[in-house]
Amino acid sequence: MGLFGFLKKDKKEKSNKKFDEESNKDLDEAIEESTDMIKKDSDSSKDKSESDDSKSKESKDSKEKESKSKEPNDSKSKKSKNKESKDSKEKEPKKSKSRLFRRSKKSEDSIDFDSIKHLSKEDMQEAKEKRLKKDSRTKEEKLKDETFRQIAMNHSNRNNRLAAVMEIKSQDILEDVCLDHKDRFVRTIAASRITDPNILEEIAYNAKYTDVRQIAFDQLGQVENVFAEIAKYDKKGKNRFAAINEIDDELILMDIVINAKDKKVRIKALEKINNAEILAEILKNTNDKKITNLIVEKESFDNEEVLSRIAEDESYDKFIRSEAIKKLNPDNEIIREIAINDSNEHVRLIAIEKLEDEDDLNEIALNSEYSSSRLQAVKKINNQEILSQIALNDEDKFVRMETLSKIDDEKILFEVYNKDSDEFVRSEAIKYINSPLNLADIAINDDNLIVSKNALNKIFSLYEEGDFEEDLDELLGKIAIKSNKDEISELSIKSIEKEDVLEHIVNESKNTNTLLLAVDKIKSEDILKNISESNENSKIRVKSVSKIKDKDNLEDIALNGNYNDARVEAIVNVHNQEILSNLALNDEDSKVREAACRNLNGLNTLKEVLAKDTDEYVRKIAKKRYDLISK
Repeated sequence: MGLFGFLKKDKKEKSNKKFDEESNKDLDEAIEESTDMIKKDSDSSKDKSESDDSKSKESKDSKEKESKSKEPNDSKSKKSKNKESKDSKEKEPKKSKSRLFRRSKKSEDSIDFDSIKHLSKEDMQEAKEKRLKKDSRTKEEKLKDETFRQIAMNHSNRNNRLAAVMEIKSQDILEDVCLDHKDRFVRTIAASRITDPNILEEIAYNAKYTDVRQIAFDQLGQVENVFAEIAKYDKKGKNRFAAINEIDDELILMDIVINAKDKKVRIKALEKINNAEILAEILKNTNDKKITNLIVEKESFDNEEVLSRIAEDESYDKFIRSEAIKKLNPDNEIIREIAINDSNEHVRLIAIEKLEDEDDLNEIALNSEYSSSRLQAVKKINNQEILSQIALNDEDKFVRMETLSKIDDEKILFEVYNKDSDEFVRSEAIKYINSPLNLADIAINDDNLIVSKNALNKIFSLYEEGDFEEDLDELLGKIAIKSNKDEISELSIKSIEKEDVLEHIVNESKNTNTLLLAVDKIKSEDILKNISESNENSKIRVKSVSKIKDKDNLEDIALNGNYNDARVEAIVNVHNQEILSNLALNDEDSKVREAACRNLNGLNTLKEVLAKDTDEYVRKIAKKRYDLISK
């Protein structure tokens, strides 16, 4: 006995217990009322039918007369065609009417998923019409069944509805009741009374109520489908889980994974599936990322043919296809095809990453229309000639940049730097250039400050790593002198330790800011004195003298310096009154005399300057100094 066999066994007994004499009386009245209504409808329908038949007969007679006037050959031809049509219909296989699971003819392991389908309403109606044509019930029996249908579907009293269902003989009417009735008791009683396997199949796969589907599956002996209904729709979680344990058919489990609302139920059903084709079909029909991840991680999901099909099928999600590619054998031809031609960038790049044939990778790196594909291929190739070609010629800067880390020849790297107009590519090339002279050349000449700084910083890095054969100070001095960018010169000078190099910068550079930076870093007073006596730049001479602290050097510059601006700066820090008096009274330069007066302490000398100096401004300074000391 099936899960719902009790409904068949006790249907008469239970029904009789539920109805008392009063309800039976109500039922009799309902039957009489419904019968009268059906008879009226039937008579009206009959009159209409007779009228239609009369018109049809006249039309038929007219057509027969026309057909007789045609040639006999037409008749023979028509018969021949009818015969051929009949033969072809007999040979044509019957279409599957239910959502049954079938194996295809190609292989026992291959599954024809196209055969898994629902019956359409049109198919069900067509099947019903065929059955009704073969209906052997008498007119009286049909009237009774129709009467009981009306009561079962519409009567307000449940007992009457149930009793009416028990009296219905027509399997098709019982089907209508169990498909459409909202009353669970009525529809389940109706379903339990159906014995026609075709109708049961229609109900099992198309009824909207799970209780009806369960009864139909049970009547058909498809117990696992009953458990599937429980797994998908039972209100109690423990029942749903228990049902999964009773199912072994992986196609039924697939249906649960795709359609069950409970995520835990879906996962539990998936755990029991190992067939790669079924797993692939689930991937195509689910949006559940957890299910997707569990499938691609399954060890049993490794069938090369199935994985290949998923990898190249664009109806699958790109991430699912990518995971399939990762599981394929590297020598699978599908990988090459996807790597070269697939329209999805993500999938294409995964395929290139999986690709191992160097010729294929070289071809993609050189000729792919997709820059992302060329970039991915470059990461996997080592052919120096091809890498150089790409670095010099590829239209995409990111592809060119990617090649630079793999090129061994510094001449090529420097050539790329010199040829490329993109500052990012040039900066990337600097990362792999290790010649200090080349880097110095870049730091001096590049128009972009960032690129120049990158080259200079690379020089510092090489020096810190000990991989440096040049004299760092000499190289930095060269950069400081030749660069037309103040920031580059400043960075270079800050790192120079040798004062003779700094002196050389002061003597050679034409940039005032660079000169001032160099002088500011010099500590040797002899060098500073030399600069003050020889440099042609007034600011540099004055700056040099301002850094001198030695008294003798200052007095010597004040008395014998070649440039008066340097002498004036030196006098500021000279306090020898004899030297100051001599300068105030005798020097030819008014600025020098003025500077000397500012530091004089002798009133007599100041009086003499006031009396003899021809320069009004010198006399004015002398007067101020005299008045200050006198007080």
